[in-house]
Amino acid sequence: MADMTDKATHETQDGEDDGDESVHCATHGQAQATYVCGHLAANPMQQWFCNAPSEDNRWPDAWCQACNAEFLKAGEWNDDNSDCLDLEILCNHCYAAKNASSVDHLADSEKESWRDTIGTCHEALHAKQAALEAQYALGRHKRFDYDQETATLAFSNDGVPAVVGDVEFIGSISTRSNTWLWAWANFSNLPSVRSRIAAVRDFGEDKGYPRLTVPQWAAEEMDGWEMAGIAVDVLGAKGVYRVPSANGFLFMAIMDLRAAH
Repeated sequence: MADMTDKATHETQDGEDDGDESVHCATHGQAQATYVCGHLAANPMQQWFCNAPSEDNRWPDAWCQACNAEFLKAGEWNDDNSDCLDLEILCNHCYAAKNASSVDHLADSEKESWRDTIGTCHEALHAKQAALEAQYALGRHKRFDYDQETATLAFSNDGVPAVVGDVEFIGSISTRSNTWLWAWANFSNLPSVRSRIAAVRDFGEDKGYPRLTVPQWAAEEMDGWEMAGIAVDVLGAKGVYRVPSANGFLFMAIMDLRAAH
């Protein structure tokens, strides 16, 4: 998917054109400038068309379904179709908040499909969790440790290794902000533990499920388990391990698990 900012000229704080701009927001003060079509700015409760966020571009240019139809006609943004965007600049905080609100835009038929997906994956995860506990007794080991560099999760008892697994980070629940953040958009984690999770976003794009494609949105712990269930299904994982933290919970997909000796 293309960017649209090359079709407009914007000004930095110093009055010079630059690719890394800031903007003064009346609500959030000085912040990163982001670009959306005017239709999303006015009504964010609809599907957002944009690239996946990256470490270099965490708030990618976004536009609505109507603008996307114009984009698809030409296969690019050009002088003939870019006027439809009615381009607006938002600060990155406003962008994130509007984007987060879009997760509830599903039509009734789509909501039914989404609920079915959650239910099916939750049941499958329950069975997988029971199988893991029966075979490896994960809840009875005295200690666990995980290593991002090696993408491993290890269980031990009194210093004696018992079980080791390969993991992929799914996402995290913050009890401070009451939000869910997908690991594919959390660049504070090492690439070794988020190399496969983008497949869940791709699945969400294909099915039209915004809770799988929007990086961060209002959530509770149960939402974390539901997202984890879908991730396990998409990734073909063996189960989930939830790690408590000072500000919430981290959910990991257990890709493989084995006795340590």
